[in-house]
Formats: sequence, C-alpha cells, structure tokens
Amino acid sequence: MCFTLSLQVEKHKLEKSLNAEFKSGYSFEPFYFVSAFDHPTVPVKTCGSACSLIPMQWGLIPEWTKNVSDARNIRSKTLNARFETLFEKSSFRLSALHSRCIVPATGFFEWQHVGNMKIPWFIAFRNNEIMQMAGIYSSWTNFETGEVINTFSIITLPANPLLEKIHNTKKRMPAILKPNEAKAWLDKNMKAEEYLNIIKPIEQDYLKAYTVSPVVSNPKNNRNIPEAIKPYNYPEQQLLF
Repeated sequence: MCFTLSLQVEKHKLEKSLNAEFKSGYSFEPFYFVSAFDHPTVPVKTCGSACSLIPMQWGLIPEWTKNVSDARNIRSKTLNARFETLFEKSSFRLSALHSRCIVPATGFFEWQHVGNMKIPWFIAFRNNEIMQMAGIYSSWTNFETGEVINTFSIITLPANPLLEKIHNTKKRMPAILKPNEAKAWLDKNMKAEEYLNIIKPIEQDYLKAYTVSPVVSNPKNNRNIPEAIKPYNYPEQQLLF
C-alpha cells in the first residue's frame, strides 16, 4: 500500500523536474512526512492544454458522490486504488479512463514486521530523483457550497522483491513510473488495454531503502520533521535481511 509520502524539494526544482508549472496562487511548502489518513493537500501533475501541478486532497471523491457526508465517508476508502481491480470499482472506473495523474514524491514510508515490532523504512530513488507515482483524480462539486474539490488516489500493485521484504505483510507498493512511462500515463489517447505496459513493479535496482526513527510510527507525534527521513539503526536490524 502507500499511505505516506515525503516531498522535500523546492518549488522551482519540482517544476523543472516534472516539466510542469504550479497552478497560479498555489503556495506549495515541501514536507518530510504526510499521512494519507489526514487527507493532506499534495501537488499533483495533470496534463490538459499544458502540464500543471494542481493542489489536490488525498482520498478520491468520485464525481457522482451525492453530499458532504458521503464524501467524507468514501474518501477514507479511496486513498489507494488497487491496479488489479481498477475497472471493477465504481469509485475508480471513470477516473482510470479519463483522469489519470502523476503524484510526485522524494520518497515514501513502509513498515516491516519483525517479531512484535513494526520497523519503519524510508524508500527513495537511488539517484535521489523525484519519483512519479501513477494516480487517478476526480473533481467533485459540493452542491451545498458550489466549491469544486480536487482529490486523488495512488495506484498500488504487488511489490517487487525489495518491497516484499520491507512491506512483508501486505507485500504491495505504489506504481512508480519511469519518465517515458509517466509521459504515456498522462496521454489522453492511451487505451485501457495498454495500462499493463506501464503499470508494473519498478525494478528494485532503482531504489534505496533504510530504516528511520520510530517517531514516524506514532500519529500523535509531529512527523513532518527532518528526523523523519534520517537513517536510524535498530538493535533488531541484523534480523531484517
């Protein structure tokens, strides 16, 4: 699964790396750690007449959602979209066909079960480049206020060998795309049967992973701090690999 992100990069560097511009008026602040369960606002790349980085809330609200109560209920269940059932779920089907996006990250966190412990890991690109995760999005109108709310979900799939060892219960990972795959994912003309050519576990050689502070495991802590992505050694670490 993928319920946490880090995006520690300056605004202009993110624009240059993704070849996209921030939507006017978007005051982006880099972050060390966000949790999907807090429904944070994250810059998401879409392509229309031009590629843009648009603020979207994590937790997709389908266009057909009737009211605020239903919206609050459904978005906690749509943080991730399993690729295997993408077209079987009514919450995701239309977005998967017509509203694909890229969610940028400088890394993400997963927890490994070792005995009775859950040890947090940080996963990033080995070359420290920005990850481009495959996502889908929706624009939902709150009919009570007229406000349009943009929301997204990150696509997940079975883990590669590295993430199987780290995320050793669910054994899943986000769909991380290479640059040419990311470009294809945003192509409006791409057909659904072509998705399998793009959405697949990225090779583990592209990734690095290391254990981080237990501070990130407690939601009561302020986890948006530099320590969240700094290496941290555990006495049990010799048992991990």
